[in-house]
Amino acid sequence: MPVALSPRADPCHASGEPRLMASPTLPPFADASRRSGEIRLLGYRLHPMTGDEVVGEIAEAVASGRRLIMANVNAHAMATMFDNPPMSRLLEQPDAKVMIDSMPMLFAAKLAGHRLPRAKRTTSLDFYDTMFRRGAAAGWRFGFVGATPETLRKGLVVLRERYPALDIDGRDGYFDIHDDAPGSAQSEIVAWLNERSHDVVIVGMGMPRQEEWIERTQHRVGTRVFLSAGAYLDYQAGAQRVSPRWLGQVGLEWVYRLALSPRRLSYRYLIEPCLLLVRLVTRPHPQTRSRAPDGRD
Repeated sequence: MPVALSPRADPCHASGEPRLMASPTLPPFADASRRSGEIRLLGYRLHPMTGDEVVGEIAEAVASGRRLIMANVNAHAMATMFDNPPMSRLLEQPDAKVMIDSMPMLFAAKLAGHRLPRAKRTTSLDFYDTMFRRGAAAGWRFGFVGATPETLRKGLVVLRERYPALDIDGRDGYFDIHDDAPGSAQSEIVAWLNERSHDVVIVGMGMPRQEEWIERTQHRVGTRVFLSAGAYLDYQAGAQRVSPRWLGQVGLEWVYRLALSPRRLSYRYLIEPCLLLVRLVTRPHPQTRSRAPDGRD
């Protein structure tokens, strides 16, 4: 049964204010009119935002108790959606906001006539610190799903040390996301999410697995905000190296990653972009159910 998001006071809220919690009534879908700032690039739905704007969206969703999916798109995501309908469906939901996670995409948007400043390319490094500080001060409950058990343990230790008031717990990502049988890891995680009633759940299982898991799980839990995170916790735990910020600002972050992991990333960075162009010409577009308000592609 779907879980609704409706106001209910929680006397244990850290800020002393009434807390919005899950209520087992049928949920209204988020109002499609909230799709402000939406554009289309090569047919893909995007919401260019700065880091501060992302945190503002999250804070408003937590305060109002509405569902919000914060996702991100780059060329890899565009190509992946052709073969992953759940990911495409998730990013087309009226309650989903899709950040631009690639400087080349930002450059392409400018060529298409969208006047977007560089700050509209948003990654976890641009807003997670602000989000955690604001959330810790307001008493938000954070959950994390993903990573290896060791990376999860180390990453949560790092975050708790960095933000002492942060309320966060997690589950690793080594489970079958399609196994809903009683006693399965997936069913245990759903029970944990409903027990904790997190304000924000960060999902770091890589594309498209994390998006598919959110799409399958979202209406079974009372979580307000789902945030796809990729390798964020791996960076915090030291399991992966973060590229220099200046490389990302000039659109060359991929070169650094490719140099570190050529066998793993050669297909993604050297072959997949060409395949994406071919698919855009020869196959039905994975996102065809709605158009941007201004009608631009």
